[in-house]
Amino acid sequence: MRRHLLTCLNYRVVEAGWSSALIIEDDADWDVALKSQLQTFANRTRTLSNAGRNESLWITSRTPTHSPYGDDWDLLWLGNCAVPPAPDNAQTFTGEDQGETSEMHFVFPAQGGMSCLYAYAINYKSARTLLGWLMDVDAPTDFAISNYCGHFRCIAIWPELIGSHKPAGSHVKDSSISDTDSGWREKGVTRNVLHSAILDMLEQMGHRGEWNG
Repeated sequence: MRRHLLTCLNYRVVEAGWSSALIIEDDADWDVALKSQLQTFANRTRTLSNAGRNESLWITSRTPTHSPYGDDWDLLWLGNCAVPPAPDNAQTFTGEDQGETSEMHFVFPAQGGMSCLYAYAINYKSARTLLGWLMDVDAPTDFAISNYCGHFRCIAIWPELIGSHKPAGSHVKDSSISDTDSGWREKGVTRNVLHSAILDMLEQMGHRGEWNG
């Protein structure tokens, strides 16, 4: 994973000069209402950037921005599996999805203690600093990026907007890096996602969640 990420950062972002990029895992899933969720997340992100978390680390800006998420961030952690308690300055929101109210989301400056890299966004400048950081730090990639966030401007959301989908079938296929039990899942599931885009797609195709990856 580290080698693939370094290649992506170097050739797809830095050398190509992309202004930003969203990196997601191949088993990522999200709510069918992701577009509206991201619009609200962008609003909360700009609020945090304007408020500032620490004058020495977080440069506040009230000028027009080039991105709907503002320009004062290095990494947006959209998909994770563990976070520290949200600080007092966390922004919150809930959403209406197909007549159901989703659970409250917390948007906050991430300064370490994070894990899992289901999805995250970077910009051109942070891709360059992260590239150097990952080459110098000997740790699992998600822990290394969590440490990176202790020194740079990262914003996280919990519960995650993009998660890891577990397909129908054997639990053995759930992870390639950790041991799993030998159980069986009748229907695919994505934690913290109210209406899975994958399951919605499968239902429209007539599979009704029976796809087993």
